[in-house]
Amino acid sequence: MAGYEKQVGGTEKRTRMKKAVSFFVLCWLGSVAAALGQQAEGSLLLSGAGDLVRTDVPGVIRRYQLGFEGNYFYKHNLSVSGGYEFNYGRANHMALGARYYPTEPLFVRIRGLIGSDSDVAFGVGYTYNISYRVRLEAVSDYYLVSKVVGLRLGVGVLIN
Repeated sequence: MAGYEKQVGGTEKRTRMKKAVSFFVLCWLGSVAAALGQQAEGSLLLSGAGDLVRTDVPGVIRRYQLGFEGNYFYKHNLSVSGGYEFNYGRANHMALGARYYPTEPLFVRIRGLIGSDSDVAFGVGYTYNISYRVRLEAVSDYYLVSKVVGLRLGVGVLIN
């Protein structure tokens, strides 16, 4: 019986060790991916996007909202942004915000929409690099004041 307890204890230790090593490797890969980001400090990303789906409008593309923004990369994984949102049938907004890229294709963002119906949007996005300078972006935003979720698709051009 004592040999069986030693065997089980050894298996648990190996499992814990495998989990710890796996966690370390994933953290290391994430830091390497962040360090190898395409955009350098001082780069500018110009992008335009349109909402495909919003929870406040039934159906797909029933009311359009288009946005244009510029992101200035203060660091390779942190940018500040400014832009303009065009809304069909509602007030247009200026947008000020920031993006953080924990790894190169993924980012989180926060934007303040300034206008007659001001709002704050928290978003998560993914970029797919078509070439060194051109990328597709998919973003899902949650608008805090209006309690709406939107799915947006756009194109960005990187200027070094």
